[in-house]
Amino acid sequence: MTDLSVDAVPVPSSPNGFHPVDAANARDPHPALRELRATCPVSRVERDGLPPVVVLTRLADIAEVYRDYRTFESIGFFPSLDAYNALDPALRSIIELNPPDHTRVRRLSLLALKPGAVDAVLPYVGQVAKQLLRAVRRRGEAELVHDFAVPLPADAIAAVLGLPESDAEMIHDWVDSTFSEPAGDAPPPSAHARLARSEHFDAYLQEQIDWRRRQPEPPDDAITRMLQFEGGGTFSDEQLVVHIRTLLMAGNETSTSLISNAVYRLLSLPDAYARLHADRSLVAPFIEECLRFDTPLTQQPRRCVAPADIAGFRVEPDDVISPHLPSANRDERVFGDDADEFVIDRFVDRSVDHIAFGVGVHHCVGAHLARRTAQIALGAVLDELPDLELAPGCEYDKVWFFQFWRPRRLDVRFTRR
Repeated sequence: MTDLSVDAVPVPSSPNGFHPVDAANARDPHPALRELRATCPVSRVERDGLPPVVVLTRLADIAEVYRDYRTFESIGFFPSLDAYNALDPALRSIIELNPPDHTRVRRLSLLALKPGAVDAVLPYVGQVAKQLLRAVRRRGEAELVHDFAVPLPADAIAAVLGLPESDAEMIHDWVDSTFSEPAGDAPPPSAHARLARSEHFDAYLQEQIDWRRRQPEPPDDAITRMLQFEGGGTFSDEQLVVHIRTLLMAGNETSTSLISNAVYRLLSLPDAYARLHADRSLVAPFIEECLRFDTPLTQQPRRCVAPADIAGFRVEPDDVISPHLPSANRDERVFGDDADEFVIDRFVDRSVDHIAFGVGVHHCVGAHLARRTAQIALGAVLDELPDLELAPGCEYDKVWFFQFWRPRRLDVRFTRR
């Protein structure tokens, strides 16, 4: 439980100094996380130039904190309270909100991404996946992050939202990741350029809202459903733009990471390609193991609002809690002695589960779309590029941003067709 126990002791300092925002940990945090899970699962780290945080590394503790949304409030992706508090409260996204405001926006988002509406666009997503791969297979080589893993999720979420196919290139350009530089200690210049472009894209989304309002019978898509949401009149247009933009961005980057990671593991693990090509029933559990082993989103920080107990340690109001999801998903207490190994059929029987999509009220509303898009992507790769392999020298080089886990590039080669 998270209520403060009389026996709770102060959180100890991190024995290895691990900090989730430190660039030194960006490329391979797992040795340090493994040590913390074994010796100091709740640790406080304070270092010059980095925001002070309490790091959680075990799945049970992280799940408990995520479920107790009254004691531990979401602060979005911000590792510090100052950055979070600088946001206009009226324009916070679903990730940055807490109940009761979060509850209303979550209902809006769930209506937008309801499973039936997602399933209706999946045949189109499958067509796009094949078109993208057929466009590159004539070359005999490709860079599958930007040739495939970026545009496919963008097209998928745009189709659910109801954005025109003719705007696909513009949408790709806007949602294309700016996090493709090497892991480093500062945001690259492209990140600032992306922020500058958001004003233009917000105007585009406002045009989409205005167009639907002018139609006597607007299309049945996610944007229309958001406009017709019961009680939706309480959302300003500016707020609706924020929530549409959040779905578009979140639905793209995390799925780009999932697809990139899945193709990399498919090609880097012995016999993986042959097993999945021969037995397509393994595709879905393979995707779940990718979510566990290469968790796309590394953390969703929380702010402690009252004295509380986490695993016998006392945390105080305004402590920033950093639950490390990749660490939770490799917790030996849950996944066994082979938690640090990629096991293709681990999730065939679903006797255990990962928390890549979060836990509790902030569980990812786009999880169904992400899973199905990744399954379609992997199936298309197996169909269209049967002799695919990593290009010589291609290694896993993580993107710079501490929140995302995926390779910067995925250079591959195959027989030209």
